[in-house]
Amino acid sequence: MSSSLDQLKVQHEQLRLEKRAIDRETEDTRTKTIEDKRAAEAEIEKLQLDLDSMKEETAELIQKNKSLEGKVVGLKEEHAEKKKKQEEDYDNQRRSKQKLQFQEAKLCTKKVNIEKKCDPVQVHKLQIEELKKEVEFNKNEREEVRKIYETEMNKLDNVMAKLKFQKKTWEKKLQAAREELLKLNANCINIRESSRKELYDKDLLLQRLVLDTNRCQKSIPELEASMAVLESMIKE
Repeated sequence: MSSSLDQLKVQHEQLRLEKRAIDRETEDTRTKTIEDKRAAEAEIEKLQLDLDSMKEETAELIQKNKSLEGKVVGLKEEHAEKKKKQEEDYDNQRRSKQKLQFQEAKLCTKKVNIEKKCDPVQVHKLQIEELKKEVEFNKNEREEVRKIYETEMNKLDNVMAKLKFQKKTWEKKLQAAREELLKLNANCINIRESSRKELYDKDLLLQRLVLDTNRCQKSIPELEASMAVLESMIKE
């Protein structure tokens, strides 16, 4: 009798330990499921945010590219019109120059022939007076060209200075906007992660309660049935 009872106690303890080990493994698996699911969903959400951001940026770039494609066509057409006009102006100017150069050459030849018939001293005096006038004209022309250069370069320098200032301003605004975007994205991710963690932690407790409730619902009829068997054994 004692030997049989000891064997039953040993078997009972083995089954209790096996049941406890199975329950622990089940609970670990349930906890791991929740934790791994939380980590996977967080990674999925981050990937989705990155994907959405890439889609938005791609759509914006595509729209900009379309706009630039139209601008390129317009620039080509504008250049073709300017080039055509320039070619026409160049051809007209070339014809006019050739005509005047021919007339000038004829006059120079005629003048030289006349000078040969005049007193060389008087001719040189005349040439000196003419050169003085040309030198004075060239000086005035040089000064005028310098003024034009300074005026044009001052205009361009002012435009460049203004654009450089605007560029620096917009670089700062762009950098600030990018940093704000990163900050908002990170804040969005952090809020969702903290919210998800809070819900999952509570969900873990909830599932524990559900599990314990189910076990109680299962064990109560078993206990009642077991008690009935024990009571019948006592009566016997």
